[in-house]
Amino acid sequence: MPRMSKIEVSAINLRIPAEKQRNYSELIKKIYKERIAIKVYGDTFIAMTDFDADSGVGVFSKYSEIDIDGDWFDIEDFGPADPVKVEGVSIPESLRPNLSSFYFELNEDAHVVSYEAYSESKSLSARSVEKYFRGVLNKRKISLEFGRVEADSVKNYGEVERILNLSDLRELKIVIKRPNSDDVSGDLASVIEERLREQNGEEYEEIIRSKNNDGLVPNSRTRKLAIVGAENGEVSAKSLVNGVQVPHTTAEKPEKIVDTYDKNETSTKVMFQKLARKMIQKINKMRSET
Repeated sequence: MPRMSKIEVSAINLRIPAEKQRNYSELIKKIYKERIAIKVYGDTFIAMTDFDADSGVGVFSKYSEIDIDGDWFDIEDFGPADPVKVEGVSIPESLRPNLSSFYFELNEDAHVVSYEAYSESKSLSARSVEKYFRGVLNKRKISLEFGRVEADSVKNYGEVERILNLSDLRELKIVIKRPNSDDVSGDLASVIEERLREQNGEEYEEIIRSKNNDGLVPNSRTRKLAIVGAENGEVSAKSLVNGVQVPHTTAEKPEKIVDTYDKNETSTKVMFQKLARKMIQKINKMRSET
């Protein structure tokens, strides 16, 4: 029986401001051509190292930046390395260790980048991808051409639903950064985008609290607003459990599509693109309901 390989796909939602030309392919192409690497945590960096505008498919590369001149550890002597041994180490200045690569795919109509979050026993966290985009989009060469582009991980829709259905829900907070309403997005995203644009606003926040013993019962509008928040910000809440307020948030819970495949029959790239299509279909379905 063949050993099956696991793959996970997540997504990030990009929004170019309305006053700029909303050409997401050009945005990604610009990022790729600028060859910008962003530190996402510790000694780990992410860079966009390939992008084909025709297919929308590219590659994120994750690598480590190490201090060559720092102290070294000798695993044979199990202690600090002898300076003589260290002097014999020669690593070309242009090389970086611990490379791992992940496919991504831009869907321009949905302004969403789907990416491999887990593949080949290596992972790329949603927080890292979000941090990469926010860092690179803040670079002057990018912002001068495209303005202040927002980037948020698409949060887990199931987690949003779970929060909305909590028993003894005492507080619900929905934060929405400027959305990009499109042909698929429902009326609510358009209303919020227009409301923020008219008032030169960047972020919409709605908080509902209840002191009633029965707790909050979110209505249809609030549920739709939470879906918009899942793609453009964050949904958080507090519920009462055994007399204690318990916090809940979508912040660290990205939407994921997971599957397994036989590498002898299907390539990683083909499998990734299959799941990326499923991700876009799911996002479009949720948007159409708002």
